Amino acid sequence: MFRYFWVFSFMFFYTLFAQSIQINEIVSSNRDSFLDEDGDAPDWIELYNPTSDNISLFNWGLSDDINDSFRWRFPNISIGPGQYLMVMASNKDRVDIIPYWETVIDWGDDWSYFVGNQEPPTSWNQLGFNINNWDIGPSGFGYGDNDDNTIISSVTSIYLVKPFFIDSSEQIKKIALHIDYDDGFVAYLNGVEFARSNIVGYPPNHDQGTEGWIEAQMYSGGDPSLFWVDSLDTWVQEGQNVLAIQVHNFDSNSSDMSCIPFFTVGRNVSIDNNPNVAEEVYLPGSMLHTNFKISSAGETVILTNTDSTVVDSLYTQNLLPDVSIGRINDGYEIGMFISPTPSRSNSEESVLGVLDELIFSYPSGFYDNSTMSIEIYSNDTDVEIYYTLDGSEPNESAYLYSSSISINENKVIRAASYKNGWLTSPVKTSTYILNDESHGFPTLFLSTAPENFFDYNTGIYVMGPNASSEYPHFGANFWEDWEKPIYIELLETDNTYFSSPAGVKIFGGWSRGQDQKSLSVFARGEYGATEFNYPLFPNLEIDSYQSFVLRNSGNDWNFTMLRDGYITGIFEDVDLEIQAYRPALVYLNGEFWGLYNIREKVNEHFIASHHSVDPDEIDLIEVQTANEGTIDNYNALIDYVGNANMENQDVYDSLSNWIDIDNHINYNIAQIFIDNRDWPGNNIKYWRPQSDGGLWRWILYDTDFGFGIPWSGLAYDYNTLEFAVEEDGPGWPNPPWSTFLFRKMLENSNYRERFINIFSDRFNSIFKPQHLVARLDSLGSYIQDIIPMHQARWPNSAQDWGNHMQTIDNFADNRYVYMRQHLREFFDLSSPEYLLINVLSQAGAHGGKIKVNTIVPENYPWGGYYYPDIPIEVIAVPDPGYVFLRWAQFPDSSESIKIHPEGGLSLTAVFESFLAGETIDLVINEINYNSSDEFDTGDWVEIYNNGTDSVNISNWYFTDENEDHRFTFPENSIIGVDSYIVLAQDTNSFSNFFPQEVDLYGSFDFGLSGGGEEISLYDLSGGLIDQVEYDDSLPWPIEPDGNGPTLELISPDSLNDLASSWSFSDGNGTPGYINSVISPLSFENEKTIPIQPLLRSAFPNPFNAMVKIKFILPSRQNVEISILNILGENVRLLSNNQYSAGINTLLWDGKNDYGQDLSTGVYLCRLKTKNYNSSIKLLLVK
Repeated sequence: MFRYFWVFSFMFFYTLFAQSIQINEIVSSNRDSFLDEDGDAPDWIELYNPTSDNISLFNWGLSDDINDSFRWRFPNISIGPGQYLMVMASNKDRVDIIPYWETVIDWGDDWSYFVGNQEPPTSWNQLGFNINNWDIGPSGFGYGDNDDNTIISSVTSIYLVKPFFIDSSEQIKKIALHIDYDDGFVAYLNGVEFARSNIVGYPPNHDQGTEGWIEAQMYSGGDPSLFWVDSLDTWVQEGQNVLAIQVHNFDSNSSDMSCIPFFTVGRNVSIDNNPNVAEEVYLPGSMLHTNFKISSAGETVILTNTDSTVVDSLYTQNLLPDVSIGRINDGYEIGMFISPTPSRSNSEESVLGVLDELIFSYPSGFYDNSTMSIEIYSNDTDVEIYYTLDGSEPNESAYLYSSSISINENKVIRAASYKNGWLTSPVKTSTYILNDESHGFPTLFLSTAPENFFDYNTGIYVMGPNASSEYPHFGANFWEDWEKPIYIELLETDNTYFSSPAGVKIFGGWSRGQDQKSLSVFARGEYGATEFNYPLFPNLEIDSYQSFVLRNSGNDWNFTMLRDGYITGIFEDVDLEIQAYRPALVYLNGEFWGLYNIREKVNEHFIASHHSVDPDEIDLIEVQTANEGTIDNYNALIDYVGNANMENQDVYDSLSNWIDIDNHINYNIAQIFIDNRDWPGNNIKYWRPQSDGGLWRWILYDTDFGFGIPWSGLAYDYNTLEFAVEEDGPGWPNPPWSTFLFRKMLENSNYRERFINIFSDRFNSIFKPQHLVARLDSLGSYIQDIIPMHQARWPNSAQDWGNHMQTIDNFADNRYVYMRQHLREFFDLSSPEYLLINVLSQAGAHGGKIKVNTIVPENYPWGGYYYPDIPIEVIAVPDPGYVFLRWAQFPDSSESIKIHPEGGLSLTAVFESFLAGETIDLVINEINYNSSDEFDTGDWVEIYNNGTDSVNISNWYFTDENEDHRFTFPENSIIGVDSYIVLAQDTNSFSNFFPQEVDLYGSFDFGLSGGGEEISLYDLSGGLIDQVEYDDSLPWPIEPDGNGPTLELISPDSLNDLASSWSFSDGNGTPGYINSVISPLSFENEKTIPIQPLLRSAFPNPFNAMVKIKFILPSRQNVEISILNILGENVRLLSNNQYSAGINTLLWDGKNDYGQDLSTGVYLCRLKTKNYNSSIKLLLVK
């Protein structure tokens, strides 16, 4: 525990720069101490100018990284004498300040309107449309409540048009639509949609009702909703513009309709001394936002001026929510403040520190006891401990702890300590489940104040005062977008434990009406954690999440509790974004709450965690509304497709650079095969990175209508392909807009052929009945023992579970046959014919694989059925160490062929080892990752051939940690024996500083990290040749980090994956020549050559295709190298030969003596000589 604030470390900066800007106050877990312009509560930093001068911050740096002091730069802004400046540490990265706002369309302004008894003209929302014959009336519009100025009769929709004038449009930086509405709307600016709520359709028909009921807010004292216009440069015109809105009711019998719009523009220059801003609208102030957040665990924030001088810094420590750290009385002493003072002077009343978290005598978990006695301890003296037993956070009105707490039923204990002059300790939470066990499931304990869920007026889980009596009870509290605090504990079956404060909302659509409701769980700074730093899904390489979902199985809640998780998991190895799935038990405040499915939440963070993209730089569309970014690019795509000749090859090429063709095909195949009829007009999300060449991709989620949901009938015989291309479907589930893109893409022969072939690939793999049934049996057997316990808690859930599981099983057994028939009939295909493929090599091992369209079988021979009408693409893929020789049946063909699979076609790929008699030993030998300013060559890497033969590296590639960063060597690239090549980021810059003749390649379009990273060299088949993970900190040499020298390998025979094998160069490096620090291995070098044989290392390890094994000998002698399994049995004799003194190398391809692939597992590599044995472990991962 820290007990005092030591201020001396800050006094140096304050004394030296007392006449400059200071970091005055910081909140790193903001709950509600200060809200930004979006209504969010991000971390914040307050700066203060204690001088009598106006100080410009232009291009100053603000950072939470001492190695990158200019991580975020200030725009052209100043702080006046004695003034404060708030900076949001939100990661939103905003530098535009908007000082002037004007409401150009206000409540009560006249609009032209058209009552939606029929469709309006198609151009009704366009600039220049003639509205002279429309009615005119002031807003608001509705049925005659106190907020309605223009009264209309009961109707499903009304169309509103309002022209307005814009001067100096280049000065407009932001436009806000505030709108109070009942029940839904779509808004257009100059004919382009920019906002909508609670309605689908593109555009919605005049008689289309909304998805649910939404009550207007202003008549009862609430605020209108806020929507932003994004693409100002494209949509706003100088002079005349038009705002158009179509407002829709739930249906024509709804009790009310309402629409009150406000339109407000923000400028960076004032054009009116007294601009009108409607008092009813909330216009959040324009704020600065950094591109980083502050860790609630504590980190240093740095302010740096343009001379790169650190003006001030402040370590935040481990702050509780809404507690700040800063300067007492704006002076130099540092303190913590219970009541932050953003944009105001700090108080004298600081606290001494934070009390330690309490210690409980027993951890959370399951106990085979009927009673327990829990004791609570504190590391602090003279504290009072208060606790609760109902899930609520303790305060000084809770129970005062005086002796051990006895419990005889499931309980959650939450406790905190108090002491005058100190901040309250973090709340300690533990859940105790008596007379029970985990049942082999991960378990989530949820704790919250009961009123957060169950209060009649404010609880998120109950009907509340406004609920409809009809399912799904629109108007109920659980249909509100309310968030409440909660504490989560995750207990794994091996007793691994994770816990975190969080926020919680009710999640889902119609399934909200079920007794057991789905929950969204959020990490937010206001609760004390900005991320869940835990691998929620062991099968994913993701260890941090900002949110997740506890799903009640959606529409499947009454039936099997696994349908969506089962279905999406079928496609886990397909090029589709799917949510990970994990069944878990949930307890709420100690009460069993049933079986839930832990799922990833589909949002921008979900996409960023699975792709190398910035979550703030994507377009994410749900149905026809942008959840993130804008829908502009997609609308442009739809317009292009609607006007293009789809059989034109140029059109297809253009679309290939607009959408991810294979992903789109895989997505539609998945939805069609599973028979999801709650799609494509619903449950559809698609996204693209906001970058040049960013492709649209589709996300598979919410599939619980699939695989024979009971109201779908037999389902396995339903022709969902015809359903998916319906041109005139109803508003739900397959309206025309939702099938349009797929219909148009099928007009193109390239797309059609690819669609048929990929569908065939799926038939030959994951759609096989035996595969589907085996997966269902596995998941069903896992949860079946918990179903009775779940049903006891929720009697309406998982009813007749066995029969509903049989329904899915029947679908899995029968869908294959019917779907093949539908595909043949739709495309008028011949009967499929059997294709048989095999591989062989002259060395007896396989030597490679064969890719058929999208399938790469692991085992050979392999066969599948394909349509002879459609040519398939077949590619021979050599294993590392092998090259493709020929197709046995077509000896003159290349490794990639297109062929019609007719007449029982057989194909055999023949490979040859190119390692016989030679060892490829290319070494990453020298690295320049951060040039000095005086000798800025750009980044470069030297590769040395340490082998015995020249190596053809044509089409080999070099890459860093980002898989999208790749340089491919051109044809006829050869590196000779004992020769060097140099790969330069910028060949011109390199040659300016090294004009001597060098075998130079480049340029490559990415840079090497100045902070260290992994760089790799791969052969043309993707086999790893060499790899180095360098760093810019000890034990690696630090001199190459911007000081001039390069990283040089001490010896090409040393292990370049070790920091000790590297040094720094003399001067600025030796590209293309022997390293300046070279130290050849020899007998005299006793540090390198051992006195006995040594099995040195293996790289990579773990490995998949090939591992390089290095061993060192003190003298020439006979060596036996063999591979053993964990039982000690010999599985492969690699070598039994004479070897020279020094370092020697062997390769192992993961096969046994018979050329068969070995399975994933741990193996031993054993070196054996006459007088010595040595072994190392190898991990083979398939």
